[in-house]
Order: sequence, then C-alpha cells, then structure tokens
Amino acid sequence: MLCGHAGYAQTDTSARFDKRYYESYPDHITTRLFLSRKYSSPTIINNSGKDVRYMPNTKLNLGVGATYGWFTLNLAYGFDFMNKGEDVRGKTKYLDLQSHVYARKWNFDLLGQFYTGFYLYPKGTASSSEDWYTRPDLKVAHMGFAAYHIVNWQRFSYRAAMLQNEWQRKSAGSLLLGAEVYYGNIHADSSFIPSSVSADEKLKGVERIRYATIGPGIGYAYTVVVGEHFYATGSVTGTLSLNIARQWNDERHSISKGTLQGGWFYRLGIGYNSSRTNISVSWVNNDFHTRFDGGRYLLRTGNVRFNMAYRIKAGPKLLHRLRFLSMNK
Repeated sequence: MLCGHAGYAQTDTSARFDKRYYESYPDHITTRLFLSRKYSSPTIINNSGKDVRYMPNTKLNLGVGATYGWFTLNLAYGFDFMNKGEDVRGKTKYLDLQSHVYARKWNFDLLGQFYTGFYLYPKGTASSSEDWYTRPDLKVAHMGFAAYHIVNWQRFSYRAAMLQNEWQRKSAGSLLLGAEVYYGNIHADSSFIPSSVSADEKLKGVERIRYATIGPGIGYAYTVVVGEHFYATGSVTGTLSLNIARQWNDERHSISKGTLQGGWFYRLGIGYNSSRTNISVSWVNNDFHTRFDGGRYLLRTGNVRFNMAYRIKAGPKLLHRLRFLSMNK
C-alpha cells in the first residue's frame, strides 16, 4: 500500500523566536528516510466481562520525504519482504489520511481513517484456539480535526521533534490551548462482542455505533534536552466534549446518548538532533471515547515512526525556484 502525506510547516517571518532555545533552518531542505506503521484500534470496554480489543493488520511502511518552508511531502510503501507472515491475522483494507501540521504558533491535526478487517487481541479472548479470531466484516470510519495554540512558541518547537526541520537546543515547554471535533461510525454484520465472551446485557448484540463530538481542550508540551543534542519531547492534551452517539443492536433497536466525554491526544519524540542530522522515534496517538450504559467504546488511532533526517542547504538558484513556487501556491 502506497501511503502519501502532504503537510504544511508555515514560516512566519514576523515571529521572533528565542534563538537561545531553538534554531530554525529556512534556507535548508530537510530530507528523511523513515519506517512507519499507522493504526486504528476499536475497543469495547465491558463493565461485566473482558474488554474486547480489535487490532488492524496494517503494514510496516518504508518511506522517503522532504520538508522546505511551508511544505512537507512524504511517500511510503509497505513492501512484502518487510511484512512476511502477517496474513495469519487476517487482512485489513485501509485508507489512513493523517496530516499533522506544525506551524510556529499552532499545531493542527487532520484525520480521515477508513478501515475494514480486524483481528481480536490477544489470542484466546474469544476461544482457546491457537488461531487469531478475525473480523473481516468490521469497519471503522473516523474523521476529525484538532487545533492547538502553542503559547510559549518563542522557546518551544514542536517541529524539532515531530518534523525534524528545527533544533531544540535548550529545555523548554508550553501550555497548549485549543479544541477538537470528530465524527465517525463503527459497524459490523453481527455483534461486536463474540458470543463466547461475557458482556453486559446492554452491550450484547450491538453491531453499530455512530458518534459526533466537539469541545475545548487544554494541554502541555515539554522538551528535555541533554548536552544540546539528545532530547525527549512529550505532550498531552485533554478535551471535555459534548458527545452525541447512537448504537444499534441486532434487533435494529437504537439507543441515543448525549454526554460530556473526555479524550486525549499524546505525542512523543526521542532522539538525537544537530544542525544537520536528526535520528529519532516519534509517536502520535489519539484516544477517542464514547460511553453507553454497560460500558464504553475507545477508538485509539495513531502513527509510530522511526526517522533519519538530513538537512541540505539549498543553493541560490534552487532557493529562488522554491520561493517562487511558495509565493504562487
């Protein structure tokens, strides 16, 4: 599966950041080689029995990419030699569009995830069989948008850890203020919960849910820098959102629910950074919750990546062409 990602890393020439804390490289092209795996995992958290956790059989992708100024392009493909033996857990068809945009003062997340085919984790949840319990009929569609203002943008750079085109040289953090909105549905041809798994009566037979949510969020991000070059960046944002959801059981009855729900967005970046090179591991994860009597549903989506990036100073002719293209976009 070929995966593409285009993003924006806006350059605000009026934004005067503190160069004692991080360096920016507006005249460089950041090239990268990376490994990545995306996921979207629905879990039924069951008040009266075992939790039922489904996992997608997504591929490990090898990719290349580049960032210059406001524009990022990544292309990746899941080669067969990197994913041998994966078919024992069934097949997953998916289109996973994740765009994480790191501007100077803001970061934005756009999600469009469409998955068909999951397996139950761990083995033995539904039976004592040594085979994986697969659900080729289970489908997930999840769409969302999140926006957060980086209050201390003068000293804290998300780009250094997540986009590799800046260098955080001193430890710093920032309060994050914003909002999130999501819409989606999960459905199957029969009950989400296998008949062999004990469950609350109110969850038995449920084969479809639909939800929409919107609400404000707040969080914090911090980068610890050791010896200027080694760093660990972590951030978490939480929301308290109005959630409107409906679920259907196998008798085609529906139950609606309007509640206040919490949700979480995590980011982690660990690695080595310098004026030219970045070697790092990054993780972006979103936990979306919706609650009904008898239990709740958790949809966990995200992307794990290993990055090797190198910044190349562009020559005058190439810079002129890139700037011309930027101004005419």
